[in-house]
Parts: sequence; structure tokens; C-alpha cells
Amino acid sequence: MHDEFSCLQYIGNLRICRKNDDMTIKSIEDLHCLLRNQPGAPYGARIGDKARSVLEDMLQYPGLAAVDSISTLAKRNGVDPSTLTRLGKRLGFSGFSELQLVFRRHVADTQPFYSGRVQKRLEGAENITASEAVHYHAQSECQKLLSASENLDPQALKNAVELLVSAEHVYVLAQRATYAFSYFFGTYLGTLRDNVTILAGPGAALTADLDRITKKSVLVAISFRPYTRAVVTAVNLLKEMDIPILAITDKASAIETSATQGVTLAIDEPFYFDSATAQFFIIQTLLLASATRLGPVAVETAKRRERIDKALHIEID
Repeated sequence: MHDEFSCLQYIGNLRICRKNDDMTIKSIEDLHCLLRNQPGAPYGARIGDKARSVLEDMLQYPGLAAVDSISTLAKRNGVDPSTLTRLGKRLGFSGFSELQLVFRRHVADTQPFYSGRVQKRLEGAENITASEAVHYHAQSECQKLLSASENLDPQALKNAVELLVSAEHVYVLAQRATYAFSYFFGTYLGTLRDNVTILAGPGAALTADLDRITKKSVLVAISFRPYTRAVVTAVNLLKEMDIPILAITDKASAIETSATQGVTLAIDEPFYFDSATAQFFIIQTLLLASATRLGPVAVETAKRRERIDKALHIEID
């Protein structure tokens, strides 16, 4: 397939030429094309040896490249994470995250997500002890946690808190595995302020739930790749109704919002049974910031709920 095309790189923007049609790098095929043509590329467009080695590794294992953190990929290739950042920029992206999106789209289009993730974990578990596996997983999650905290947009966090504090009613929507996030977030937000509703619970009709939401409310939508169709559809419907959206999701998401539609908190880390620490951390951060913003109101609301719990004998020591 690749032999049918001629690949030309230009200094600065590194555009790929296919049969006289210019296009930016959008696919795995474009990256293969670029590497094959490197010996003849102009000096300013060439990729350094270390960066080339990393890119070759990513292309050999696109599944890992799609889900591993920048720190994990750098460590596996014996380079500094900044090498991957520079590689992304040299290829015309804003950084590594945009480059990784090429691999994530490729995996989403060509590989089964769930069985593929399990298979990768099984392959990675060969010839290591249980204690080594625990240590490796802890290191991996710590790296993802640090990356998520470093990449969290402080202004987006501030704007998200203002939405949660000022709305008359907060509705929280997530389905399937991410329902755990909505239940966690909605339950604890409900101890900080009044009028918080978790949508799409067992036996609930989403149509009736969405019909109750007004422009004075805010919808907190939580979804990560692969996205749940009902959540995406609900977000698009409420956008058309000018109802504010707080999207907690990954970068370049199907439910992300513009500045006029609400706020997006982007968590650029994979989510599955083996990776959820970063997502819970951001949700916890949002709850903590909301409690701080509400101040004494949060304390009084929590006390009122505690008195009710005590009267109902819900908790035991």
C-alpha cells in the first residue's frame, strides 16, 4: 500500500504528499510513510535517532502506544519524556498528546478495545512475579496520576467549580463502567450542596431524566473511550437546548464542550479496569475545590445529612 505513494517532508510543518494531495499526518500509514522517506528528507525535517527509535517502537506496538503514559513509553525506550514531546512537535502536533491520538484512533478503528486490553495485560504478565506485577502497576498508576495533575487546566477547574456552585440543580450522567464515577461524584457532591441528582440509575428512564433539566441547571457528563452512545446523544441534545455542560472526559472527546457550551475537564489517560486512578483523582480534586468554594454552606449541608443518617441508623461503627 505504502509503495503507491510518494512521501515528501517539508521543513517546519512536515506535510505528507499523497498523489499530489497535501495532508497533515493523520494516520499510522502517514507515520510509516514518513519513516521510510527519512533518509531523503530535508535536514530540518529529519527526526533524530532517539526520536526515530521511539516512533519505530510505537509503530511496532500501536496498542501500547495508544494507552501508555508518556512516562511509561519514555522509560521503555530509555529516553526522557521530553523526547516524546519534541517528537510530537517535530511531526507538526502541539505535543505528544496529539501524536498519541493518532494511535488511539487507529486502535479504536482496528482492534477490539476490551479483549485487546486484557490480551496486552496477559502478554505483559509473562515471566514476572506477583510482587513485581503489583510494583509495576503501582509505578504505572503513579506516573499517570502525576501526568494528570500536571496537565489539569487550572482555569478549567475554576470554571467547572463555578458551574457546580451556581447551578440551581446539578445532574450527573454516566453509564456502564463510568457509572461508578457518577455515583461517587454525585453522592459526595450531594453532601456539599442541595439539588444533586444522579441520572440513569437502575430502572430509571433517561428520557424523563433529561426532560427535567433546565437552563438554570448543569449536566455533568462523564465518559471515556470507547464512549457510550446514550451519553454522547444526551450531551448533544442538551447543547442544542443551551443547557450548560461540564464534561469530564479525555482529550478530543465526543462529549467535549466549547467555552460557550460549558467546561471540559480533560484527563489524557486511558480508562479501564487496570487504569482508573487518574480519573478518580480529578473527580476528587473537583469535589475538594467545590467544598472550598462553598465554604460554610458545605459544612452545614454535610451536618444536616449526618443528622438524617443518624436518625435512620444507616451507619454502624
